Amino acid sequence: ELISEGGPKAVTHRAVSARAGLPPATAGYYFKTVDDLVDAALRRFASQRVQELTALFDEAVEGAVGLPDIAERIATALVRGATRGNLAQYEVYLEAARNPALGGAVQSAMARFEQMAADRLGSLGIRSPRQAAKAFVAVADGFALHRLAAPLPLEEDLELLRLTLTGMYVAFALDDAQLRRIADVPDPRRS
Repeated sequence: ELISEGGPKAVTHRAVSARAGLPPATAGYYFKTVDDLVDAALRRFASQRVQELTALFDEAVEGAVGLPDIAERIATALVRGATRGNLAQYEVYLEAARNPALGGAVQSAMARFEQMAADRLGSLGIRSPRQAAKAFVAVADGFALHRLAAPLPLEEDLELLRLTLTGMYVAFALDDAQLRRIADVPDPRRS
């Protein structure tokens, strides 16, 4: 909550203790530094968010009829499943670029999101699920960040995300020769 409201700089031992309704020194007893507090908060958020996204993804895929339906359901789940915690997540990601002490928590969070995506994408027949998961998470994060900074109308946001997810699925489901045939791009190795 504090990170969502004021960024990582809003996190102090005293502020966390006050928000929790505890005596002022309590957070300092459990967390040596403020970075430790922010690290723990991001790790907890990532753990909870992975569970939420796993359920959203599984629900979206269950009973879906074809790729367009899957992409639409996943896009809807991502857009409608956004939380205030996403703002805190991206605040901490940006802070980690300036504060290496948070790098481990950010890398761990990203790895958890990518693992969840790889597991789910692999079940859909993606040929390189780990590679696809990195792209999928980056795209989902990009759309979420834009949604926070400069929101589009809901239907436009959903349509753009649906088209992007469909394109990504096709790109990662087909091999290079199949992709070239679809795009009618000559093979540079035959020039």
